[in-house]
Amino acid sequence: MAGIDRDGPARYRMLSTPGDQDTRRRFKGGRRGTAEPYWGWSGAAPLVAVPLSAADIDLETLLPGHRSPTEEILQTLSDLGARYRRYLHQDESGPTRAQRMAALRLLLDQFDLLASRLNELPQHLRLALCERLPTSTSAVPHDFDRLEAYRNDQAAVQQLDVNASDAARMLFLASETGDAEQMADLSGTAQRTLELLCALDTTTAGAIVVDGELPGLEIPQGPGIAPIDLAIVRARIERLQHRAAMLLAHLEERRGAERHESLRWLVWQLCDLYHYETGRRVTNSAVDVSISFSNGSQHAGAPRSPAGQFVLAAAECLGRSPAWARELDYCGAPRRNRAPSPGPLKGPTYFAMRDYVAHHPDPGRRGRKRG
Repeated sequence: MAGIDRDGPARYRMLSTPGDQDTRRRFKGGRRGTAEPYWGWSGAAPLVAVPLSAADIDLETLLPGHRSPTEEILQTLSDLGARYRRYLHQDESGPTRAQRMAALRLLLDQFDLLASRLNELPQHLRLALCERLPTSTSAVPHDFDRLEAYRNDQAAVQQLDVNASDAARMLFLASETGDAEQMADLSGTAQRTLELLCALDTTTAGAIVVDGELPGLEIPQGPGIAPIDLAIVRARIERLQHRAAMLLAHLEERRGAERHESLRWLVWQLCDLYHYETGRRVTNSAVDVSISFSNGSQHAGAPRSPAGQFVLAAAECLGRSPAWARELDYCGAPRRNRAPSPGPLKGPTYFAMRDYVAHHPDPGRRGRKRG
């Protein structure tokens, strides 16, 4: 994204908590990649029904003693398949980790620039700006959930843009050119920040909302501190920057191939379905006593437990089909082939189930618990 000023203050200057200090030190010397952000990409896709019949999967064998009618289970699997294929679209056509990090770096650069513009405002311009901000009480506002906090924090950037623009217009009319230009510069920087926020791909924007912590608003008050209305707006912008910085830190620390999030989601849903229908706990094993390799092991590299056999069979039925892959709704963006094809599902399914079992331990299990 050309035209972004990178001459602002040091990275993450606005962040103030001890954890943020470590983040700032880590990223100031960090190496930047060459990937370009995937601006404007949306993971929205239609739900395409997955036709499924009793002949496609042997529920009587794989779900012994299931509590729901077969037709109801098939409908549930069909619904899961529709959502799974939509998530596959996100896995295959969505932004790579490098593209997401590139977008976050540019966004954080813009936050730095916005911070510098706010810091440069003299006291009389801060007061002029506050006159146009909505009147608020002295109490610190509270957000009910992560999504509401994100919306309110993003609205604070828009509020700063609109009110700074109005103030600049009035200052121009009053022939106070220098102050008007400074306020117009602040408005333009806030507008650019808002544009980058709105242009984030939905995967990254969603991760800012869902992943990580949601810190409370820290609003300084006292002599020499900005009026409460401007302090609240600034605190919201700083929190939004903090959440973006934490996501970037998380992405920077991840290594190796990108995870098959869609398959992991499907496996966990199928494990829940198995437990509900059979009343049995989900276990996972890749040992097959009927085979033996030359090294003496019996590890088949695929789920072999009763639950694992159901999950694998269902995942293969609901996976990507040639007909679905040719549908135009899923060909709008270049594929990255990161999602597993119908063939090699055994290994990824096994590891996703192992993760599920680790997060749903058997209370009666003996031995050392997983940490």
